[in-house]
Amino acid sequence: MRSLLITNVLVFFLATTHSIIVSRRYSTKVEFDNEETKNDLLGEYKARSLCMCSAKCRKDCRFFGYNNNLKLCRVYRKVYTTQKSNMENGWRYFFNNFLPLDCSDLREDGHTTSGVYDIYPYSTGAHPIRAYCDMGTMNGGWTAIQKRINGFQSFDQKWPEYKNGFGDPEQDYWIGNDVIHQLTKRKNSRLYVSISLTDGRTLFELYDRFSVSNETEKYKLFLAGKPSGTLGDSIFKTGTNGADLSGMFFSTPGTDNDRSIKGVCTQHCRCGWWMNDCYNACLNGPWSTKAWQAPWAPAVMSGKSVTGTKMMIRRH
Repeated sequence: MRSLLITNVLVFFLATTHSIIVSRRYSTKVEFDNEETKNDLLGEYKARSLCMCSAKCRKDCRFFGYNNNLKLCRVYRKVYTTQKSNMENGWRYFFNNFLPLDCSDLREDGHTTSGVYDIYPYSTGAHPIRAYCDMGTMNGGWTAIQKRINGFQSFDQKWPEYKNGFGDPEQDYWIGNDVIHQLTKRKNSRLYVSISLTDGRTLFELYDRFSVSNETEKYKLFLAGKPSGTLGDSIFKTGTNGADLSGMFFSTPGTDNDRSIKGVCTQHCRCGWWMNDCYNACLNGPWSTKAWQAPWAPAVMSGKSVTGTKMMIRRH
């Protein structure tokens, strides 16, 4: 487990030589030494040692700087390119080599607070994605691929928006079909669906295997294993006409890939979703209206009773 490296023998000064020992997690770049930057600064702290400074590099921290002369620590959100403009002697910077693929990586690394984090689902590591991480449900480590809490974000979006993602992970958002594919293409992932209701209940369903193919294959949905929970299964009912969404393509308004008469399903739900003929569950319908029919039949028949939804994945 990679957690707690940061608080153990991570980095420290050798008092006599002022050389630096760095764990495999961090690396230094001499070209940044003695620079001063406050771009994307997360915080500035007094720190008696480099080890104390490194402990400040937690949520969203991509690198930190420590000035041993000033006993000052700065932590940053993004890696910057060298500027060679503002110089301040005594600074050395330590760059985080650990790029979390998903919220499971962050949970293993010791992050226990639910919230929005940077994840790196693309193999290059050069494209961070902002995602909501649920660190409390079933031991945490869940990456929210869909979240709705207030209806401020319309889910009546076209193919490019569902492909690339939209909304605000702090509130309502769809992480993007390309990202979902990246997160599920190599790892076995579970899917956790929850719906909060006006009567105060929150119901859930857990699927043991979940993945989404790439855009060429129209983001085909794959589900397997026996579902369990309090919602009841409404998206994976083998042999039930229109209800089994496993193996179905993704559709959006204007891009119809379902098995019904052309355009009927997307016109009905006014959103993007996996559809057969048409569906018995759809979490992206018009928020809190009668037009949002069968968010999760038969447990939830009308969107008027919904106060929140989540779709979350975690590898296993």
